[in-house]
Amino acid sequence: MKPRLAYRDATIGYPGTAVVKRVTLDIAAGEVVGLIGPNGAGKSTILRAVTGAARVSAGEVELDGRPLSRYSVRERARVAAVVPQSVSAAFSFTAREFVLMGRHPHLSRLQQLSSADESLAHSVMEHTDTLRLADEAVDTLSGGDLQRLALAQALAQQPSVLLLDEATSHLDLNHRLQVLDLIRDLADSGMAVLAVFHDLDLAARYSDRLAVVDAGRLGPSGPPHDVLTGTLLARVFRVRAVVGTDPVTGSVTVTPVLREEAVEQSYRGRVLVVGGSGTGAPLMRGLFLAGYDVRAAALSVGDIDQAVAEALGVAYVKIAAFGTVDQAAARRIEEESRAADVVIVGEIPVGGANLGNLAAATAAPERTVFVGAFGPGRDFTDGKASALVADALARGARQVADVEAALAAAAEISRAAGSGA
Repeated sequence: MKPRLAYRDATIGYPGTAVVKRVTLDIAAGEVVGLIGPNGAGKSTILRAVTGAARVSAGEVELDGRPLSRYSVRERARVAAVVPQSVSAAFSFTAREFVLMGRHPHLSRLQQLSSADESLAHSVMEHTDTLRLADEAVDTLSGGDLQRLALAQALAQQPSVLLLDEATSHLDLNHRLQVLDLIRDLADSGMAVLAVFHDLDLAARYSDRLAVVDAGRLGPSGPPHDVLTGTLLARVFRVRAVVGTDPVTGSVTVTPVLREEAVEQSYRGRVLVVGGSGTGAPLMRGLFLAGYDVRAAALSVGDIDQAVAEALGVAYVKIAAFGTVDQAAARRIEEESRAADVVIVGEIPVGGANLGNLAAATAAPERTVFVGAFGPGRDFTDGKASALVADALARGARQVADVEAALAAAAEISRAAGSGA
């Protein structure tokens, strides 16, 4: 089956400027394809080629197997509709009149709107939750209301291809989900949708495929789980991120950890973090941003701290999910502890499985910092962990209240180590 919308090695831009080059992409009936990429990469330009707002200087763009160049403006508007980033409301049309403008491509020059046109406008306004605005002047409405009216107008065109250029950027959470649920339903009913997204979680949740636009080129495309990887996010967006799966929707989630540009470039020493169950994540992030060479003790596969360590490129001792720190792992942790300028132990609960983590990491107590008081609520070892902590504190380890204080202590200890004090 031929695609509804196809880009065939298309170079697209504006007079004198090629913004994106050699784009090849098919959008079939019944699917949502999300375009993602950094600002200025050319995502909107790819959409504008269909409406004629951007020029195809090489290659071809086709609607229903027919080159765009063979469509009149009116014919094109019967097949493809666009919801832009921002909507102009320069005149005091009512919302109903604004939506009915979507019927103009279907009318001859002197033809009047019919009751069927009015009925269709009523229906699309109902579906976009804009019927209550029908008699309001569009130049008095909020940006979010205008965006939903623009969607209603686009649907009034009865297109087979719908183009969304950040069409939910002005909407609150409720209306954003309402609009995207509607778009998903339209695609499931046979419409082809090409949408620009900046929210990667929503792009992954509502798109069948994602296509990456970067530096004027179309990069990887495919199912969200295949496209949204930590490696791609670091390369394209220059962001270190944890990529996971939403336990409710099953879609990909992206949790940004830090921007590459925010990392301090000067070397401030090596710090070993003893974490687990999310206690190490803020420590690793803060230390990484400050310019430390961050290492981690044992982390279980699937633990959030392990995911953050992977995102940051932090070396750590990997153990199986729900695994135990064995002698080999303990030796590696002790080696890291002795090589580190500072060891920070997060507010971890300690049981039999990770007692070896704590014991090995406190091999150099004078350089060790404990976050939070270690009491019975964190000790599940019949007092063995508490004894280790008490011994380390007696031999010069520090105890601080929180992550911020731990980072300050790390700075103080590493400065002293650097000065030879």
